[in-house]
Amino acid sequence: MTERTTGTEAAEEAVQRTPEELAALAGGRALVLRLVRHAETVYNTQHVMQGWSDSPITELGHEQIAAVAERLAGERFDLAFSSDLPRTRTTAEGILARQSPVPPTEYTEVLREWHFGSHEERPSREVWSEVIVDHGLEVDRELSALRSIADRIGWAGLFDSVARLDASGQAEQAAAIVLRADTALAHVVQAAAALPGDDAAQVLVVSHGGFISSLLRQLVPGTAPDVILPNCSVTTVALAAGSTAWELRGIGETA
Repeated sequence: MTERTTGTEAAEEAVQRTPEELAALAGGRALVLRLVRHAETVYNTQHVMQGWSDSPITELGHEQIAAVAERLAGERFDLAFSSDLPRTRTTAEGILARQSPVPPTEYTEVLREWHFGSHEERPSREVWSEVIVDHGLEVDRELSALRSIADRIGWAGLFDSVARLDASGQAEQAAAIVLRADTALAHVVQAAAALPGDDAAQVLVVSHGGFISSLLRQLVPGTAPDVILPNCSVTTVALAAGSTAWELRGIGETA
């Protein structure tokens, strides 16, 4: 059965778990998570802040979906979860079209990208320029300036600056994203643990670059905070039977 759920209320009430606590939710069951970023969109090519907004998948994006679907065609997925935004839904449907049988699939708001509030659909350079000016640095040295700010306040602090400069007050702060990522992971792990049998559970998760990085840092805290995942790349995290330690088996791999 395919269903859609919303989850902002649950995320607001969540308490961040440690990687070991998330692993314990598996009840000793082995688990493999395939985390897939959505295909390339028009906003990706235009370097526009996308967040909860959406734009069409490009011709290259459709080729990426076909390639990742081919790569994963030999996998047996017991469950699938996807952000409910069109770009992730289309990517997930392309992958699942190569699966037989198609696993139970859930499309959920909890797996959406970071919400950028009034910065949505703005050129990313404009937004980052405002952050740089706000911290008293020179805009013409954008990349080094952003790294300098991140060195001082961390990458979470950098995105909190984006939220603070959002006039609408709707942009998500890093702490809220962490809690939403925790909620999403707990739900996925518990659903996998509830599957009949005791074989390793294979789970597909289709989401967004920024949010997958947030999911990954919840499970493997040492992951570089500024990692950029390519469109339709596959990141694999596994949990051995009876273990409380997550293993990063591959990050940002493309077909």
